[in-house]
Amino acid sequence: MKNTFTILTLLIYLFTFTSCNSDQKKVNNSKDTYHYVEEKAELTGVLKQKVGNWAKEGEICYGVIVATNSKGKAEYGKPVKAKIVIIENNRIKMKALEDVNLGEEKGCSKLSVSSGTTWWEKDGDLFKTKQEAVSFLKAKGLIR
Repeated sequence: MKNTFTILTLLIYLFTFTSCNSDQKKVNNSKDTYHYVEEKAELTGVLKQKVGNWAKEGEICYGVIVATNSKGKAEYGKPVKAKIVIIENNRIKMKALEDVNLGEEKGCSKLSVSSGTTWWEKDGDLFKTKQEAVSFLKAKGLIR
């Protein structure tokens, strides 16, 4: 019985040490063969024309939040300070940096945005300054 226990213990130790060494060799090989290439996405097409060349990941800018009526028609809007999180070819992921409340409007579908809210901007209604965003809303008749 004592011999069986000794042999079993030696086999467990042998298996443990050999398996640990073989795993180490696999890890070292994978480091030598793996090459990561980071691709930087840039705006393309209509989005690039509308937004311009200033838009980069991490850039602070202004978007617009618009309340729509039950028929989907834009009724009223406000600018919202935001940060560009991710740029893809045909959309930009934005993160709101402030709370914006459009107020109680009967029949409107979206009344506010909270700080930290994210969205995908596909239309390109982004502006470098708050004044540009306000001017855009005035031109569309969406600001009071």
